[in-house]
Order: sequence, then structure tokens, then C-alpha cells
Amino acid sequence: MTEPSSAADAKVNWLAIIALVVGVVSIFFNLYLLLSAIAIVLGIVALFSARRAGDRRAYQLIAILAIVAGAVGAVLVIVSNTISASL
Repeated sequence: MTEPSSAADAKVNWLAIIALVVGVVSIFFNLYLLLSAIAIVLGIVALFSARRAGDRRAYQLIAILAIVAGAVGAVLVIVSNTISASL
């Protein structure tokens, strides 16, 4: 029995998915900007590897969302630390 060609061609860009998960977690639990930095770096690496490999646009979008989520997490930590320092 042969598999359909779409299932054989489908490969998962795990780096983009992991970057997105770390980025989302960095919004809620971010210690010293560590998770944000990891999410941004993994997202950039995943974006370049997805473009180089010719992956579907979905994985490129996931990588971009991971970068954005990491940046949002970083901004939230900076704002939170600034507000708590001024009190």
C-alpha cells in the first residue's frame, strides 16, 4: 500500500514549533529575559532554515510569530521591572 504524495512530502519544522512554544511561555513566565532571548534566536534560526528548505509558508509564519512572542515577552519583563523599580 502506498502513501499519498502529500503525506510523503509533509515534514514538520519542529524548530519553529518549539520556538513558538517557548515564545508563548516567555509571555507568562520569563526570568531575566532568558526565555525571550531563546525564543527570538530559535525563531530566527527556524525562519532562515524554513526559507532555505523551501518549507511551506505556515512554518515561516510560525517562526515569525515566535519572534514576535519572544519580543512581547521581553517588553513585558522590561515594563514590569521598570514599574516595580519605581514603586
